[in-house]
Amino acid sequence: MAQTENQKKLLKILNEIFQLDQSDLDFGIYRIMNTKSKEINEFLDKDLLSSVASAFSSNDNSAVSKELDELIKTLTNAGMNADDSPKVQELKETLSSTTTSSNLENEVFSHLANFFKRYYKDGDFVSLRRYKKDTYAIPYEGEEVKLHWANSDQYYIKSGEYFRDYTFKSNGKTIHLKLSDAETESNNNKATSDKERRFVILDSNPCEVIENELYINFEYKAIGKENQDKLNEKAIVKALESIEDEIFRTTLNTLAPTEKNKSRTIFEKHLKSYTSKNSFDYFIHKDLGGFLGRELDFYIKNEMLFLDDIMDSPIKYEEVMGKIKIFKEVSQKIIAFLTQLEELQKKLWEKKKFIIETNYCITLDKINEDYYEEIFTCKEQKAEWKELFNVDVQSVDDLKEEKYLVLDTKFFDMKFKYKLLSEFDNLDEDIDGVLINSENFGALALLQNRYLGQLNSIYIDPPYNTSASEILYMNSYKHSSWMSMIDNRLDLGKNLLSNQGVLCATIDDVEFNELYSIIKLQFNTSNIAGVVPIRINPSGRPTEQGFALTHEYAIFAKKSKKAQISKMPRTEEQLKRFKEEDSTSIFEYRNLRREGSNSNREDGQRQYYPIFSNLSKGTIRVPTMNWSEENREWTSTEEPNENEIIIFPNNDDGLEKNWRWSEESLRADYSQFLTRIPRNGTPQVYYKYRPNLDGTTPLTLWSEAKYSATEHGTKPLKDIFGKTLFSYPKSIYAVEDCLSIIGMNKDNTIALDYFAGSGTTGQAIINMNRKNKGKRKYILVEMGEYFDTVTKPRIQKIIYTDSWKDGKPTTKNGISQIFKYFKLE
Repeated sequence: MAQTENQKKLLKILNEIFQLDQSDLDFGIYRIMNTKSKEINEFLDKDLLSSVASAFSSNDNSAVSKELDELIKTLTNAGMNADDSPKVQELKETLSSTTTSSNLENEVFSHLANFFKRYYKDGDFVSLRRYKKDTYAIPYEGEEVKLHWANSDQYYIKSGEYFRDYTFKSNGKTIHLKLSDAETESNNNKATSDKERRFVILDSNPCEVIENELYINFEYKAIGKENQDKLNEKAIVKALESIEDEIFRTTLNTLAPTEKNKSRTIFEKHLKSYTSKNSFDYFIHKDLGGFLGRELDFYIKNEMLFLDDIMDSPIKYEEVMGKIKIFKEVSQKIIAFLTQLEELQKKLWEKKKFIIETNYCITLDKINEDYYEEIFTCKEQKAEWKELFNVDVQSVDDLKEEKYLVLDTKFFDMKFKYKLLSEFDNLDEDIDGVLINSENFGALALLQNRYLGQLNSIYIDPPYNTSASEILYMNSYKHSSWMSMIDNRLDLGKNLLSNQGVLCATIDDVEFNELYSIIKLQFNTSNIAGVVPIRINPSGRPTEQGFALTHEYAIFAKKSKKAQISKMPRTEEQLKRFKEEDSTSIFEYRNLRREGSNSNREDGQRQYYPIFSNLSKGTIRVPTMNWSEENREWTSTEEPNENEIIIFPNNDDGLEKNWRWSEESLRADYSQFLTRIPRNGTPQVYYKYRPNLDGTTPLTLWSEAKYSATEHGTKPLKDIFGKTLFSYPKSIYAVEDCLSIIGMNKDNTIALDYFAGSGTTGQAIINMNRKNKGKRKYILVEMGEYFDTVTKPRIQKIIYTDSWKDGKPTTKNGISQIFKYFKLE
């Protein structure tokens, strides 16, 4: 039987949803989908259509029509007027009140198509909970404040350069679209405003045949604003010109037409898919079955069940309820199939990722000199030392002099590696840092078992979602996509913090409200410790609003009530005010007279009393005194000695103030005080003020020059590498201060940064350890290709010394370190 238009429409939508149009793809999730395709096709082509048809067979009114015809014939033959018969009238009414079976089927197929297409767009199910036409509902459960966004119940999957090897088969031939080189996004920016990254076929060696499989090689780089489709057209021409094998050329030119593009080839189809998949991120629903099930009930009530049409007609009621029953049964079967596939992708996404490669970087001071002969024979290691540290090792004795060269176990065989690592009694305890080259969701999932509830601090600097780092998924869901990405990762990261742990997240205006709202949701409003604007760009960056942007925000959140914000470390300028009494104590002299609020005599009458001072010796004492409760004043019962004068806490204007210390505290230890005569001639009493060595209370606005990202972020990184390899790194001082506040001012603490970028957080921790020989530890997670060219080399270089110029060390101020680094699948 020929399919109706509504049947075709439904099958087309379901083919797209089930991704049956991707059956020629031969990698990743598509291989799994292809194993299910036979089962899905059988369901769509046979079970789905036949189940609807058979369900309506009971509604077929042909029997009623036959009965009516026979009754009319009988009555007519008997000489009676058939229209006068009540039974004839009843049968006619039944026929007029019922819809034909084919029309009912058509309605159901139309409803099925409308229902499933409304939630599916560009490869994802978008969680728009329909309430009625043009109105949406959110899952509100009586909370005082509800935070909701379109993708809130989905996992955000960041593709980046996801399909490095996109493979498809056609006419028995295997073709790979391979990403050979990529300028990947760095830190918070995917490209500059005038140069956006695109996929471009390689100029040299665009195509090659290896073991009878065709490889078409691409690079991903900033080239301008040329449209990707135009570049695809150029790539097709260039590839076909360079392929010598006629069979491969014929295969690529096989037609795969669409309604709009009748001349589309199989090559054009897959190249479009490849470049799009690498430019757009996607989602996995956390509970697709539950979501579609709830939406199904909404749809039935709002789109199919109209009470006015059925209340006065039992026949119409039965018909509508039968239609709804069939629609729901068929929909539930489709939902069950979709849920299986989505749950499979969800499990693959949530599963712990395998570690595919692990190595260690160790400073030579930690390695027994017995290993030096074998180390010296490793040409690859010596070449890296020359490249990274500008150190040319000529002999084993050179190794003994260069104790802070960083050995990388990747250059040595497994026997040497395991023998070396066995020298450490407790390697896990000896490791100072961990670097993970992975998508951060997978890395955070892996870290749950080892570090659950153990971290002191998390510092993150997520993508700002500005025009240069915008999420490219769907324009209408730019912010929602970003929120899902952050929410998924904040949720896992929070589990790693101890109850005393603190998070710091930096962001600019574009996503401040969204990030702040999610952090409040994850950590609880009462645990938001503060928001600090930081002036990172004193000269300002122009914005579309007409203001020059100079700042970003640091949001601080505590894991629980037990967590505390720490003090800011004192600056060198602040420390200059203090004198050093011994190796552990510093102080400065401060006026004993109170100033400011609550400083007048009436504010503290018991702390207004005379002090006897021997000016020649600079000593003081409190005379014997009586307190008069009636007069609320002290009266001295003795006169000062010959060399003493009386000093009251009066200021230069003669106003009566009070002392900072009570008379009991003053008598307890006179050694803390001295008397001076300032330039104006009025004697003053001073005491030794001993500052809190933990630092000072952090301010709610940071505007010092040291926070400039250009001066103390970009420039130092360029000094380290000798060239600009990374855009917009953070000021090292801004990161150090943030880390100090969230607990890294203490020793034996662990910090995590799962948007590690260029590795500023790792350098900040190493700098802090270098200052006081501390044992703070760091965990850095970064997925970008620059992990091997910027993030890891930066840590190696900073271990060797903290002073660089033009990519070369200017000192040899090394620090003893071991860090582990590994890649996840």
